[in-house]
Amino acid sequence: MTVNEICKWLESSDFKEGDRLPSVRSVSEQLSASTCTVFRAYRKLIDQKKIYGEQGNGYFWGREKLAPPEPHVHEHVVERLERLLQEDWKSGKFATDSALPSIKELCTQYATSVGSMRRTLEKLQAAGILSRRGRGRFYFRTVQAPRAKEILLVMRANPTGDFYCLGDRELEFMQKVYADAEKRNLRVRVLGYNEAAGKFLDSAGKAIAPETFRDAFGAILSTMLIFKPGRLFMQFAHTRFPISVWWEHPLSEIPRALKKEPRYAFFNLAFGEFPGRAVGRFLREKGCSNVAYISPYHLSSWSVDRLNGLKKSGLHVFEAVDAENASPYDFRDKTREEFEQIVLRLVENIPQGVDAWVVVNDEVGCALHRTFMRGELARPPYVVSFDNTVDSYRIRMDSFGFNVDALAEQSVFHIVSPGVTLYARDDFRELSGRVVEK
Repeated sequence: MTVNEICKWLESSDFKEGDRLPSVRSVSEQLSASTCTVFRAYRKLIDQKKIYGEQGNGYFWGREKLAPPEPHVHEHVVERLERLLQEDWKSGKFATDSALPSIKELCTQYATSVGSMRRTLEKLQAAGILSRRGRGRFYFRTVQAPRAKEILLVMRANPTGDFYCLGDRELEFMQKVYADAEKRNLRVRVLGYNEAAGKFLDSAGKAIAPETFRDAFGAILSTMLIFKPGRLFMQFAHTRFPISVWWEHPLSEIPRALKKEPRYAFFNLAFGEFPGRAVGRFLREKGCSNVAYISPYHLSSWSVDRLNGLKKSGLHVFEAVDAENASPYDFRDKTREEFEQIVLRLVENIPQGVDAWVVVNDEVGCALHRTFMRGELARPPYVVSFDNTVDSYRIRMDSFGFNVDALAEQSVFHIVSPGVTLYARDDFRELSGRVVEK
């Protein structure tokens, strides 16, 4: 079906003001259309002010209602400290396998009194999040299974059971899970999941039934390039152990039933607006106010989210984007030269006077770098990217690094201590990162 046909189908579906629309994926399956075409139809209806989207909640029929400004609420000192502790938990500043800094060190870090910090920590202790031995330091409570010593790590595999196209983040994640499990004297059993067959495979390509996982007391599931993760979750429907999920899809598509189930923890690394907000804050601290955002993948929600995050950081953003494609995989049949020409067409209309170029990922940044080196394009005042891959180090391009360390550590910690967390109840676990300067 075409974009216009999908728009007409939605308009004739008798949605009422405020009704939630079906997800992009469900419409794609119902109409036998590609998810890219459905997403473009939704974007067209948004532009026409017929529907609107809410971060993390999906799409709704009608015009977006602007909420009244929230009244200023005085934040109690303990509430402030809890919020700051939560932010540092998200950033991975606290190791889950060692004690917190001393109360005196925490007071210096958060500019508060000993009494206020002690009350905050004791409140978290009463909630079952922290423990303390005698008058020693506080630490995160661990509730580990007494006998089982094995956790599962499930990642995508080809039909022969081999892991394929492992990017920097996937490989680093696997290594970090092993390292963190080793600290806790846990074994890691890696399983390949072949989505086409809907089966788990060992390293020899032999199918393994889920009921054979008797020695495991938890699982970590990667949904990287798993296009229908619901089928993967169904494989664990009859298990009772805690499950950590590296969620690589729009936040609105997290299964609501599983999000509310305590044994599941969904970790968000790359989706949402926080990467854009972080890069925006970084640029503002550098004195930038006008930037250009460059993306040939603007059909994707993650590209749109990063742009919105930049805007919400207070920057004025010129959009050099193309919404015909959703990911680097859409360009796999293009040569390097063809891809560079596509990127060059995006940047040719960027106005003079911008302080920096923000590129959607390192691949686009590297394409621009090659054109700089050949003299085909004048070098902009500053370029910053996302992903922090090996290539960004090779060309010395500053890039936002996602916190894979915290993702692996907190994924393992959820298995050994389900429910022990500074995240709010039912919250998706948004892990922050930072711009790595080279």
